Amino acid sequence: MSYKKKRLLSYIAIASLVILAYICRQISFKSLFLIQFAGQCRSSIYIGLYCAWVIYLEKHVVDAKMRQCLTWIACLMVFWFLVRTIKFLIFMEPLEMRICWYLYYIPMILIPTLGLNAALLMDKEEGENTKKQSACLIIPALCLIFAVLTNDLHQKVFYFPKGFFFSNEVYEYRFIFILIQIWMMLCLMIMEVVLMRKSAASGRKWTWFPVLPGLLLLGWNLCHILGMPFIKAYVGDMTAVCCFLMAAIYQSSIICGLIPINSRYIELFQAAGGLDAEITDWSFKKCYHSGKFLDIPQEVRETLLVGTLVIENGTRMNHLLVRGGHLFWAEDVSLLMDQYQDIEEQQEELRERNRLLQKNYQQEAKRRKVEEQNRLLDLIQSQTAGQIELISHFMEELEKTESKEVYERLLGKIVVVGTYLKRRKNLTLTLHNEKNENREALKTEDLIQSLAESCMALKLCKIRALYYVNIQNLEFHDEELIKCYDYFEWLVEQLFDRMQMIFFRVVEMEAHLIISVNIISENDIYALLSGQHGAEVEQEDEKEWLIRCRIL
Repeated sequence: MSYKKKRLLSYIAIASLVILAYICRQISFKSLFLIQFAGQCRSSIYIGLYCAWVIYLEKHVVDAKMRQCLTWIACLMVFWFLVRTIKFLIFMEPLEMRICWYLYYIPMILIPTLGLNAALLMDKEEGENTKKQSACLIIPALCLIFAVLTNDLHQKVFYFPKGFFFSNEVYEYRFIFILIQIWMMLCLMIMEVVLMRKSAASGRKWTWFPVLPGLLLLGWNLCHILGMPFIKAYVGDMTAVCCFLMAAIYQSSIICGLIPINSRYIELFQAAGGLDAEITDWSFKKCYHSGKFLDIPQEVRETLLVGTLVIENGTRMNHLLVRGGHLFWAEDVSLLMDQYQDIEEQQEELRERNRLLQKNYQQEAKRRKVEEQNRLLDLIQSQTAGQIELISHFMEELEKTESKEVYERLLGKIVVVGTYLKRRKNLTLTLHNEKNENREALKTEDLIQSLAESCMALKLCKIRALYYVNIQNLEFHDEELIKCYDYFEWLVEQLFDRMQMIFFRVVEMEAHLIISVNIISENDIYALLSGQHGAEVEQEDEKEWLIRCRIL
């Protein structure tokens, strides 16, 4: 059955139920039981209709904020009929009936207010904060409701003359009642205008249709306030008339497209272009289909419950659980499969190229490592060429000498120079292997360890050697540390046979790196050391000499 036929039948059914409820009100019965039964039937019909409308709105209205407001409106209509039923069929005391009468105004005021709020929130994004906007409408409505519920304290809504305070038949309308009527009408009219401006369907010829029930509600309200007899005789049920006309306003807005809904599923599904799909029940019985969906056996359908399946000609079958059954659809993935195969071939080619590049990189890394090692070796050899030549000289003398004392002294000199070569090589390798842009590679401890090992070796030459390093607060570079150690070795080599003691100090003085050396020697070393490497030589005592040199 098409969507139009279903909608027509539903409207016919609703109209029939409304006519039946109207007949139950108009027919007079002599029996009290029949009167009560007819009243119960009317209330049940209306409550059932509005409960069904709640379900309809919850399922079909697209916009979440508008759906929430419209659902509250339908719930308030159900509440209104429940209060009305209690008033006329259960309560008999005037006070109880007045309480129900005042409770009428809760849905009467809130329904137009929520309708306007729904229209204003229709185009708002889901995560957008709209509490302030809603509060600007709800708070005045709640104040009006509070004024009605407390009317017996101030009588600004309904005024009861003296002697009729406990009567619900004789009363007058006051200022707040007129304000309530104006508020309701303004909310309904502004809602119509806002819906027509915001809706995508605005401009169509039927967009004026929701105005008709609004005009009828306005006319009925004026006639009811004026107390016209035919209103009370034929349409005197305030709850039924107001709820029906307000629901007609919102439902006509849905029919005209002012309020968007998700309907006509079957027609849209069957008319979906390019989609081969099928909807079945739980037993795989076909209910709806679109396009040219393949007739697949039940075994294949059961396999699709676990995962997708690619069949011949590159068609992929998919499955999705839906309410009440299964959705199967087919996709032509032959082009994607061809592209996937091309991608796999390209990946394999790239893997081969990557392996070749990796091998080339490893060979290049080995070559660079060898070049770096050769460069460092050449650097060390160039920096220590003098010491290597000196060791060669000592070795030649070692072969010629026959004196044990000279032999041991030459061995001591070789050890001292060899110690320097080892420590100097370590400093150079540390400098070139660990240095980076953010920090210096060498530390004060490296200089201290080098001096300590060289001083220990000097004992073999029967030279007492001491050292002292204190440059913790001075900023210096690696080259300065190496210069200090080179200067120590130069002094030792120059004074191998001329000194008995050396005290080598590296200190900070007035933000400069200063080398200060005390030497005990019986020989005159002034001419030998003065002016060399910028050194200043002074004789402090007969055998004691002081050497100063500024490195930084």
